[in-house]
Amino acid sequence: MATLQDDGRIALAMAMAAQPVHLAWGRGLPAWDAVAEPEPSNATALVDEVGRRLATFVGYVQPDAAGEIELPSGSKYAVVAGPTRWLYVRVVFNFEDADGETIRELGITFGAAPVAGLPAGQRYFTPAQIAEPGRLYTLERVPAFTRNGAVRQTFEYVLPF
Repeated sequence: MATLQDDGRIALAMAMAAQPVHLAWGRGLPAWDAVAEPEPSNATALVDEVGRRLATFVGYVQPDAAGEIELPSGSKYAVVAGPTRWLYVRVVFNFEDADGETIRELGITFGAAPVAGLPAGQRYFTPAQIAEPGRLYTLERVPAFTRNGAVRQTFEYVLPF
């Protein structure tokens, strides 16, 4: 059986980094508040998307014990010129994005496209403003939180390839 090589993983990371990367967030289902439901592996969209934001930064990282990017697992990474088989995605939502909404799900998509005619430079999109939703790469269900318009929410991910 053939084995995917690191060079092949780097090629995959490069192909993905060349596409638009968004973080979508959604309401999910209120039933998840009482009983956590695991993420499926075959989802193609969030259950109830509120909106999505174009990534603020997409770059390459590599494992580094002294790195400034730390994951919940304790793994640390440092940004490098790349390419590598790890993509770092940082998304910083604006204060007004989904203000007052209850968020229970997050998903990274690649290749989404907005509808035509939106203002140049627009980075946050509601579902009605998306012509092509792209491919859902990750799905995460989180404890419900209410978006606070006084907070500039930031999410960071290291995506392995």
